[in-house]
Amino acid sequence: MKNLLKPYNLLLYLLAILTFFFLGIAYAILTHAAENQGLAGGAIVLGYGVISSFFGLFMALFVASKSSKNNILRINKILGIIVIGLLSFSSWRYYTKTKQEQEIQQHEIHKQTSPATQPMAMLVKMPEQNQENKTMGLGMFSPNMYENKALYFYGKLNLEKSLTEHSPTDSITFKKSKYRSYEIVTAPPWLVPDHLKLDYDMFYFKVVSVTDDFLELIVNTYNKQTAFVSKRSGTLKYWPEFLLGVNSVEFLNPKTQKIYVKPLDYAGTVNQSYSFMRPLKVRQDWMYVLLLDESFQITGKGWIKWQENNKLLIKYNLLS
Repeated sequence: MKNLLKPYNLLLYLLAILTFFFLGIAYAILTHAAENQGLAGGAIVLGYGVISSFFGLFMALFVASKSSKNNILRINKILGIIVIGLLSFSSWRYYTKTKQEQEIQQHEIHKQTSPATQPMAMLVKMPEQNQENKTMGLGMFSPNMYENKALYFYGKLNLEKSLTEHSPTDSITFKKSKYRSYEIVTAPPWLVPDHLKLDYDMFYFKVVSVTDDFLELIVNTYNKQTAFVSKRSGTLKYWPEFLLGVNSVEFLNPKTQKIYVKPLDYAGTVNQSYSFMRPLKVRQDWMYVLLLDESFQITGKGWIKWQENNKLLIKYNLLS
């Protein structure tokens, strides 16, 4: 028992606790354990560190009871180097994050002191959903207005650098209205998303590319201007998932497009009359739909081709 309280063993316990504490926090961050957890996120990350440090102390006690003094001194040197490295990395991360936050604050101050402008989407009629002869992209992105007060846009990326090493070039800021919905406070004048109806919490951008940290969005549907956002600043729904959540879909060319009994071009066709098609399942280029009349009564089911050669063959309705 006395040997366990030797100075070199006490140093072993301290270094093991520190090492495993940092490793636990790093694991929580890398696995996104606290993602979308709001205020509880910090406590969750800290909890991983504390639990890991207890494991480190247990391991150190075991090593101290089984190893010689020379071996423990070697382990202390190794753990000391690891702790110094982790502390240096943490300090660097804190510095870069603080620098980025300062740049963001300066950017927001500059925006607030500049003449107020409304986004183009507030001034012009939103474009129709007709996707005919247009590249469909990968899916739709919706910013998380509930947890983030701002959506930051980034310009040209260096894909070898992380999110924290990039500075935003513009942003949209949100606030909760007296009706408990969200509204835009400030936004770039060029902003024209695919869908903007905040009273129904609908705010969608088309996604055209994906990286580990970023999504490339079409931020102006008229001139196809693009910008990048953090992948964690909202929700990406690829086309199958997005279309399964819409109210109904329609053919772009009802006179030539058909509903089939099977997902095959040469299968028989469905001839029941209907007013709406509601998506039920997506299989590659095909979509299984429910056929509804004006009273939303079911009249039949069938398969339609919803995309071909990276082009949408349907229109979708978010609302009834």
